[in-house]
Order: sequence, then C-alpha cells, then structure tokens
Amino acid sequence: MVGVLPLSNFVGHSHWQYIKWVPTQEQLESPLIVLDLFTDVVANILLFVPFGFLYIIRLQGRKGSYATVLLLALVLSGGIELYQVYCHNRSTSLLDLIDNVAGALLGMHLALKWSEKERHGELAVS
Repeated sequence: MVGVLPLSNFVGHSHWQYIKWVPTQEQLESPLIVLDLFTDVVANILLFVPFGFLYIIRLQGRKGSYATVLLLALVLSGGIELYQVYCHNRSTSLLDLIDNVAGALLGMHLALKWSEKERHGELAVS
C-alpha cells in the first residue's frame, strides 16, 4: 500500500512525461540527488523483502515455483508503478520496478536461509 498512498493523489489522467526510465547524467553528478536516489533504492528494496520472505515461508515444503514469487513481485510492482502514472506528486521509475523485484529476491533468500537454520536446529535437538 505504501506505493499507492495517499489515494487522494489519483487524478485519472496520465503523466507519462514524468516517467524516469533511467537516472540522467545530471542526476548522477549531484551529491544531493545521488543520496536521494540511494535512499529511494534502499526503501524500494526493503518494501518488498517481506513479500518474498512471507511467500517462501508460506510454501513450507509444498511444491511451488520460486519464479512465481518473482513474477508476482514484478506484476505487483508494475501495477504500483502504473498506478503512479495517474497520480500527482508520485514518480514512476523503471529503477523502482527493478528494486522491488530485487527486494522480493532478497526476501526469498532470507526465508530460505532461515528455513534451513530451522531444519538444522530441529535435527540437532532431536
């Protein structure tokens, strides 16, 4: 929900001209903008870590494709970014989409490591 809030920003007409496909050279040369960009990258990754983590934990030994998690993260993030095209005070970025999927991937990795530790812990106790 963080990606679409506040809902009052939705205006119903597009702002395709404001999409940031890639950071510009000017943006990369400004220390303040680079710090803002770094903060945005970290925030977008952290927002999707729980998504990947909880989805993998939910699978717990059942058949499921890890590619499904990434596909769902891509679709969810794409939907958020598309919604933001129709909002004032929101910016759509290809980098956000990539960061969100990377966050889901990181969440998956953490969940797999955590599950592995849990299994080894159970084996050591038994």
